[in-house]
Order: sequence, then structure tokens, then C-alpha cells
Amino acid sequence: MSEEFQWTGDEQHDLLAERFEKMLEAGEYAYFDAEEFEAIIEHYQDSFDAANIRLAIEHAIRQHPDNASLKIRYARQLAFDNRFIEALEILNKLEVIEPNDVDIIMTKGSVYSMMMEFDKAVKVYKKALNLVDEDELEDVYATIAFEYENLGRFDKSIGYLKKALAINPRSEALLYEMGMCFEMLKKLDEGVAFFREFLDNDPYNIAAWFNLGLAYQNLELYEKSIDALEYVLALDHTHIPSYLSIAHAWSNLENYPKAIEVYEETFSYEKPDGMTYYYIGECYEKMKDYRLALVNYNKSLELDDNLAEPWAGIGIVFDEEGNTKTAIKYLNKAIELDPLNTEFLLIQADMFIKMEQFEKATACFNKIEEIDPNDPDLWLEHSNMHILRGDYEKAIQLLRTGMAFQTDNDEILYRLAVAYLLNKNHIQAFYYLEAALEMNFEGHTEMVAYYPEILLNDKVVELISLHQPKA
Repeated sequence: MSEEFQWTGDEQHDLLAERFEKMLEAGEYAYFDAEEFEAIIEHYQDSFDAANIRLAIEHAIRQHPDNASLKIRYARQLAFDNRFIEALEILNKLEVIEPNDVDIIMTKGSVYSMMMEFDKAVKVYKKALNLVDEDELEDVYATIAFEYENLGRFDKSIGYLKKALAINPRSEALLYEMGMCFEMLKKLDEGVAFFREFLDNDPYNIAAWFNLGLAYQNLELYEKSIDALEYVLALDHTHIPSYLSIAHAWSNLENYPKAIEVYEETFSYEKPDGMTYYYIGECYEKMKDYRLALVNYNKSLELDDNLAEPWAGIGIVFDEEGNTKTAIKYLNKAIELDPLNTEFLLIQADMFIKMEQFEKATACFNKIEEIDPNDPDLWLEHSNMHILRGDYEKAIQLLRTGMAFQTDNDEILYRLAVAYLLNKNHIQAFYYLEAALEMNFEGHTEMVAYYPEILLNDKVVELISLHQPKA
């Protein structure tokens, strides 16, 4: 690099890019050394100028065909352009020459990741662990953890996140990833234990307290969740996610006035947004204060009319007030905005059933089956429509289909027992009732709430008594 050119900041990058663009406009040749090309490429990367990135790399490789650093950049660009095989060919050749070059290995791992060959990415990244400096280990551990997440191996991901956190325990991103992994593994108790132990060593870590609060909330331990999140606010009274999570917890505890109070408190620290007004409207809806529910749903739409939730909320309010025909129109808008939301489709199906538009309700149920046959409410609600119409055979057929998708759903077994009993097939009814009682004895209370007359059958009462857990 020429002596008169000193690297002091972005201004020099801008000047180099200007000189490069003048060369392109004039169609003439101008020489740039390798470091200057790297500065030009970084300039265009900062401005997300993909076209000029490609041009700069092409000219750089033409002028410096043996420069490894520029070849790595070239391989990265090829990968961004989905030319993965070409990128790997370049990197493999470079690795033969420089087998211990960390940049080559990490770039190769990222290419495999972009190809969605996450297992190969992990193997490559693991090679880098023995080559990087100590201050780079955290990033490699974290990168491996993310690849294991892509593979659905959250247990392995946790192991590498712990290694990264041992180096940098203040990393909020790593702690959030850790919380997500425990949630995906459905090991929330282990997550609570991890964050509690973590906080024993670092009691003022906001991210750890926040994730502990989320873990408690996912375990439906809402009071404990509020306590943990209140500690976050004691450390940082502007932490909006904690306010929102506390409000959600109060809502789940059915203390809607307190939830509204906390939601509105966020307006002191940030501008109101559509979703917060939606949550407030939902609280009023559950309190059956439909006027204020509509006020807040409309405020939500004034800020963002592309939010599906307030459209659905308004529909629910109209339905509750007996105007189901208008309600369906609002659900149509919500579904248009969020066509894969099975909850909206279930709500609309229920509205069609009220209107005795059974074919339209069936279309909603069929759409849900296409989207997510594991939706826990799908088979119960669809079968219920046929039970209400006295078509018990069709209800049984649907429930048996649902059972194939959801083998551990005791509610389907209980509903099958009811459907078979209504269909006067007592042997099958008692078979499914016994299976349901063995799977989850407490679940029989919902069966009784759904069909109280079932307790008029002596055999049903006997089976429930036989399966009563011993004190």
C-alpha cells in the first residue's frame, strides 16, 4: 500500500470507492493493492451494495489471483449467490495450502450452513476450536451451538452455549439462546435450575433474571415469574420485555385490571404500539367490558392495520354481542392477514356452526388439518360439530384419525368414550375410557363437564372409582 495513504477511518474507504467507481465509469485500468480492495469491498458491504461488491471482488481477483484473503471473500460472495460448489472448490484448494488458516475453515463451515448441511458445518467448525486464539473461542463455541440448534440437537447446543458462557457470562444473546433451548427440549425445570445457579454467581445479571422469569411463566408458575421479572425492573426500570411479560403473567392469573395497568406503564418508556393496545383490548374482552375492548382494538388498528389479532378480537366481540354475521367478516380479515393461524380458523369454524353453515365450518377444519394436524383443539372441535348434529359415526371417525396424529392426547380418548357411548357401543366406550383414565385420571373432569350425563352410567362411575389414585 502506498505510504501517502494512511488508514484513519471510513473517509479513506469512501475515497477508495470513489476512485474505483471512476475507473469503472471510464472503462480504464487502475491498480489497487490487496488491502485497498479489501477496504473497497467492506465499504460496499457496509452499504449492502451487492452489485458493486461483486464487481470489486472480480477486479480484485483479476489483479491479485494468488491472494488468499481475497479468495476467501470471493468464496463468501459465491456462497451468497448460491454458487456453493464453486465456493467450496476455492476453499478446499486454499485449505490444502493453509490447513490451519482459521478464516478458511470458518468460511467453509458457513458455506455448509448456508447449504443446510448443518452436520458438516459442525465438523468443520470443531476443527477451528484447536486453531483459534483464546479470545475467539466464545464465537466458535456459539457458532457450533447455533448449528446444533439447526439440527434440532438442543441438548448438544446447551453444552456449547455453556462453554461460551464460561468465557463471557455477561452475553445476553447466549443466555437468551440457552433459555430457548431449554424451552424447545421441554426441560423447563432444568432451565430454572440453570438460571438460579447462574444467578448465584452473578446476581445482577438482567438477562439471567429475565430468562428465569420466562421459564417460570412457561411452567405456569406466574407468581414466581412476576417476582423474577420485578427484579429485572429493579435493575433496569425501562426493560420493556419485562413489563410485557409481567402483564402477560397477570393476565394468565386472570387479574386483568393489574395486567392493563402494567401494559399501560410501558407507554411511559416507549411509544404505544399496536400489539400492546391489542393485549389491553383482550384483557377488557375477558372482563366482558366490550366497549373498552373495541376502543383498544381500534387503537391497535390505527397504529397498524396489518395486525391480524385486533381484527380477530373485534370479531370475537361482535360474536359475544350476538352479531355473528358481522363477526365472521372480521375473522375473514384476520385470516387474510395470517392465513396459517389455526386459532383464527377454529374461532371462525365455531361461528359458522352457530350460523348452521356446517359446510363452511368443515372447510375451516379441513384447512387446519392441512396446516397442523397436531393442533390440540382440531379433532375435539371438529368431532363436537358432528356430535351436536347427532352424527356419532362421523365424530368417531374424526377422533380416531386425530388419535393417530396425537397418540398422547387423553382428551381425544375421553371424547371417544363419550362418542361411543352416545352411539350405544358400550364395549368400545369403556375401552377408551379406561385407556384415558390410565393416561391422565384428572382429565375425566373435563369429560364430565362436556357430557355430565355420562355419570348416569354405573359402569362409567365404577371405572372412574377403580382408577382413583390411592391417597
